[in-house]
Amino acid sequence: GSNKHHLHLHNSAMKALHFTEWCATGKVADTILFGQVPSLTASPAKTLVLIEVKASAVNVDDIALCQDSAGGGWFFHGRKPSVAKPFVGGCEYSGVVLAVGPDVKSLKVGDRVCGVQDIAIQTNPGTWAELTMAPEKDIVPLPAECEVSFVQAAAVGMSALVSVDMYKRAKLSVPGDCRCLIVGASGGLGTFLLQILSKHKESRLHIVAVCSGANAETVRRLGANEVVDYKTAPFGEQLASAVKFDVVFDFVGGMETERGAKQVLKRGGQFITAVGPTTGIGDRVLTCCEWHGWACGLICRLMKSMCCGCCTKFKYEMAGGMPPLQAVNFNTAVVEAGIRAEIAMEVPFVEAPLREALRRVASRHPGGKVVINMEKKDCVNEVVIGETRHDVGTG
Repeated sequence: GSNKHHLHLHNSAMKALHFTEWCATGKVADTILFGQVPSLTASPAKTLVLIEVKASAVNVDDIALCQDSAGGGWFFHGRKPSVAKPFVGGCEYSGVVLAVGPDVKSLKVGDRVCGVQDIAIQTNPGTWAELTMAPEKDIVPLPAECEVSFVQAAAVGMSALVSVDMYKRAKLSVPGDCRCLIVGASGGLGTFLLQILSKHKESRLHIVAVCSGANAETVRRLGANEVVDYKTAPFGEQLASAVKFDVVFDFVGGMETERGAKQVLKRGGQFITAVGPTTGIGDRVLTCCEWHGWACGLICRLMKSMCCGCCTKFKYEMAGGMPPLQAVNFNTAVVEAGIRAEIAMEVPFVEAPLREALRRVASRHPGGKVVINMEKKDCVNEVVIGETRHDVGTG
C-alpha cells in the first residue's frame, strides 16, 4: 500500500543482486553479491521514472554482462563496477511506478509497467533490485484490460523484443503450407516464437521444433506439429529426406546449426538467427582473432545475402534488435494474441534460490524462462519449477 511505497521512497539503501568488480567467467552464480546497495533517488529528473520492481527475469545475456563477456567481451560493456558504485544485474522487469520526473507525460504513480532495460549502452540501472529507474520512452504500460501477472510481464519482455522481430522478418506467405523449423525451440525465446507461429492466421504453417526429447511434450503443447530430438542425431541428417523448409529460426547459433539449415532449406529460403555463427557467444571473452572471426563471418554472411542469390542458397538474417522493448511488440504478442512465457523456474528474492536460478540459466538449458518474484522475499524458501514447488535452503 501507500505506507510501503513511502518507506521505499525514503530508504537510503535497497536490496539487490550486485557486484563491485567483474565476476569471474563461469562463476557469476557463486560470486555475485546479495545485499544492500545505495538506493535510487526518490525525485527522478526530467523524463525519468522510478519503479518498484515486482518481478525480474534472468537471461544468459545478463550473466554475460556480469562477467563482462557480452558479445564476446568486445562490444557490449556495462558500467565498470566499484565498491562506491555497485553494478546491479538484470534488464527485464515488471513493477509499479513510485515517482515520476517533472517532464513525464504518460505515466503516473501507481501505474503497472514492464520493460527491458538497456544497461550496457545507456547504462540504465539493473533490475535485480527492489527499485529501478528508466526513461519514460523505454517503459511499456500494462493495459488495464490485460490480465497478466507481474511474473508473466517480466518474463515476456525479452521474448517480445527478440521473437517478435524474428517473426516480422519471416516471409510466411507461400503457396500451400509454409514449413518452419525452430532450432532451440524449448528455451525462453523459442517457446515464445512457437506460440506466435501457432497463432499465425494469414497462411498455413507446418512447424517443426528441434529440442531435446525431454521437452517434446512441451513444444507440442505450444504448437509444434513435429519434434526432432537433436540428441538422437544432427537435425539436418534426420530431416534430409523431408520436404524442404521455407524458414529456419535459430536460437542456438554455430556452424553445426548452419550446416543443418543448408541441408533442409529450400533455395531462396530464410535463415533467421538470434545468435550468429558462434555458439555460446557471451559465455567467455573471445580472443582478438576469435572476435574478428565472428564479426567478419557475420558481415560476410549478411553481405552474401544482400546480392542476387548466386553466392548463397538461402538468405541469412541476424535478428533480435536492441533494448528497449517497444510497446507495439508487447501489445501485439501479449495483449492481442494472449501469448504467455513458458516459465521453467520461479524463485523468491532470497539468496540461495537466486544462486540456483543463475546456475540454471548459465547452463543454457533452462527449459523456459527463469523469473525472480520480488514480492516473495520475507524468509521464503519456495522455488517453483514448472508447476512443482520445491524447498531450497536459504544459506
